Amino acid sequence: MYDVAREVVSIAEACLGGLRGRSALLIGPEEQLSPFINLLRHANMKYIYQEDTTSRVSYLLPSVQLVIIQPGLSREATEAVQLSAATIAKGCEGRRSPLLIMDLAATSSVEEMAGLLPTVCLYTPDDLRTILAKQQAKAS
Repeated sequence: MYDVAREVVSIAEACLGGLRGRSALLIGPEEQLSPFINLLRHANMKYIYQEDTTSRVSYLLPSVQLVIIQPGLSREATEAVQLSAATIAKGCEGRRSPLLIMDLAATSSVEEMAGLLPTVCLYTPDDLRTILAKQQAKAS
């Protein structure tokens, strides 16, 4: 998991032009997010918010530039982090800076229509699997 976290944080850093001074929202159980939290702290992020569910996402989105979603392994945990395009749109009202969303669920937990919002860059589970597989192939 730590290698995946390192790669995901590296992708986020490249997409956002650095992480220093930026803020992130991590959604999912703390034990699965701890590698990301450690790496983001090391990258000198300004604030790192952690939520178990998506209930407060629209309130936190205006304050962050990066969202990482890593739901738990159970079906109930996965259902607790389903994120709609409408929720993201509400949180992005008036937004001028980009919002990068990295969905690390086994199957998509973010409605793909969210990726069509003007300020949102969405990496779906399929996108990330493809990128990470190419990275592993290069390393071999």
